[in-house]
Amino acid sequence: MIDKSKRYVRPLVPLDELATLKGKRLNFESIAEMLVQRAAEIPDTPLVLYYDEVVTYAQCNERANRVANYLQSKGVRKGDMVSTMILNAPEVYYTMFAAQKLGAVAGAINYMLKGPEIAYVLEDAKPKVVFVGSEYMQDFAAGLAMSHHKPIVVEVVTDIDHGLSIAESTLQEILDGYPSAECLVPQSLEDPILLLYSSGTTGMPKGILLSNRNQLCICNGRATLGINQPGDIMMIILPMFHTNPLCVWTYPSIFQGLTLCIRRSFSPTDFWPAIIRYGVTIVQGVPAMFDYIYNAADPKEIDYSKLKLRLAHSGAAPMPVRLVQAFKDKFGVQVIDGYGLTEACGVSTTGSGLPPNWKAIGMAFPGLEVEIMDNDNRILAYGETGEICVKGDAVMLGYLNKPEATAESLRNGWLHTGDMGYMDEQGYIYIAGRIKEMINRGGENIYPREIEIPLEKHPKIAEVAVVGQPDPALGERVRACIVLKEPGSMRAEEVRDYLKDKIAKYKIPETVTFMESFPRNPTGKILKHQLKN
Repeated sequence: MIDKSKRYVRPLVPLDELATLKGKRLNFESIAEMLVQRAAEIPDTPLVLYYDEVVTYAQCNERANRVANYLQSKGVRKGDMVSTMILNAPEVYYTMFAAQKLGAVAGAINYMLKGPEIAYVLEDAKPKVVFVGSEYMQDFAAGLAMSHHKPIVVEVVTDIDHGLSIAESTLQEILDGYPSAECLVPQSLEDPILLLYSSGTTGMPKGILLSNRNQLCICNGRATLGINQPGDIMMIILPMFHTNPLCVWTYPSIFQGLTLCIRRSFSPTDFWPAIIRYGVTIVQGVPAMFDYIYNAADPKEIDYSKLKLRLAHSGAAPMPVRLVQAFKDKFGVQVIDGYGLTEACGVSTTGSGLPPNWKAIGMAFPGLEVEIMDNDNRILAYGETGEICVKGDAVMLGYLNKPEATAESLRNGWLHTGDMGYMDEQGYIYIAGRIKEMINRGGENIYPREIEIPLEKHPKIAEVAVVGQPDPALGERVRACIVLKEPGSMRAEEVRDYLKDKIAKYKIPETVTFMESFPRNPTGKILKHQLKN
C-alpha cells in the first residue's frame, strides 16, 4: 500500500463561500442549463470581448437560441451531432451552445485540416449540420466531396472570398431570421455534449466524447481552487477546437460568471496591447507561446500602470523551469504549469493554489485522482517512473466508434494517459516522457502515422518513419526519415509539396532525412528511438 498521509493537502474553497459565485446557482444537470441560468442572473455582464465587439451573457444565450431554433427546424434532436469549423470568434459559442441546448453533441473540427482529414471526420462523426467559416470553405468543400456523409452546410461569413456555393444558409441569416425562444431540453449528467478529436495510436484521429458530468466536474474544481476574483477577464488565444480553450477555460469561466477575451490567433506583437486594452487578468498558453512573448517583448514598452495581468497558465507541453522564472523576473507575471489531455477535459494536474515547485506539473486537480502505475495497473512507490493514470468525473465517456481503443485506455476506472512520470511523497507529479510516439509540436499533438500513411502512397518512396526532433522553442519539430526506391530520385522540397493538400500545415515535416535503410529490432520493427538520436 502507498502511504498517502504525507501528501500535501491543497486548500480548497467551498463553492458557497466563493465571491465569484455569490448569489448564483451552483448545481446543474447540463452545461447548456448553466448558460441559461447565468444569462438570467447576470444578463448584462460581458461574456465575450472580441476586438470592438462586446457580447453579454443575455446576448450570447439569445443568439444560441436562434441557432437552436434553426437546428430544430432541420431535424436536429437529442443525441445528434452538430459540428463547427470556425476561427476563434463568439460564433463558436452561438453554434456550440445551440447544439447543446437541444441535447445534441457539439463537434469541433480542427480548421487546419485538409480535404482527406476533413472527410475522415465527417464520416466518423456524421454531423447533421456543419458551420464552416469562409476561410476554410475550400478545404471543407474538398473534404465534403470525398466523404460519403453529406451534412447541411452553414457558412459563417467573413471577408474571405472563396467562390463556392455549398452552404445552404449563413449564420447571419439564421440570427436575423429565427426566433429567440428558449430551446433548452431536459438532459442528464451522463449525456454527451462535446466531441473533440485527438490523434490516436492507429494513426487516425479518435473522437473523444465528453459529457455534462465530465465538464461540470472541471467547472467545480476550477472554482474551488479559489484563484478567480469577481470581474476577472480570461484571454483565449489557443485555437477553439482544442480542449483547453473550451473545457479548461470557457465552461469554468461561465460557471463563475467571468468574462472571456477572444483573439483570432496568437501574435507576439498583439499580446501585451490586448492584455492592457481589455484589462485581462488571466491568460492561458503553451510554452512555445510564452517563449515567443518573452523574447519579442521589451518590458520598457509595457505600461505597468494599466497592467492587470495576475496569472499565466501553461499547458500542452512541459514548461521549462528557466522560462517560468525568466517570465516572472521580466514581466512580474507568475506562470503556473499544469497537465491534462482531452480524454479528461484538458486538465488533470495543476500548480494553482500550491507552494511553488517549478519542476513539477502540480498535483491532482480538485475532484480527480492521479497515480503512477505499472503495466499491471498497480500504483508505484514514490519516485518510481510509470504511467500517469487519472480517475474521476472528468474522464471521458469513451472514443466514438472505437470500443477497443476505449477499453484499452479505460481500465478498472482509470484513464491510462500514455504519458510517463513519477510522484514525490507530497503528491507533486513530474513528467518523465511519453509511452506513445506522439510528437508535441508547440502544444499540437501529431501522431507519426498521420504523416507516414500519405507518404507511403508516394510512388518514389519505399519506406518512411516519422519522428520528433527536439527543438528549444517548440519542444519538438517533425522529421521524416525516408528510404527511396531509387536513391537520389526525390528532394526534401518535393516531399513537403506532396503533403500540402493532404495534411495540415503544422504536420508537414520541417526536416527530411533520406536514408539507405532503417535500424530495426529482431522482429523487423523500426527502432524509432535510434532515428531520433
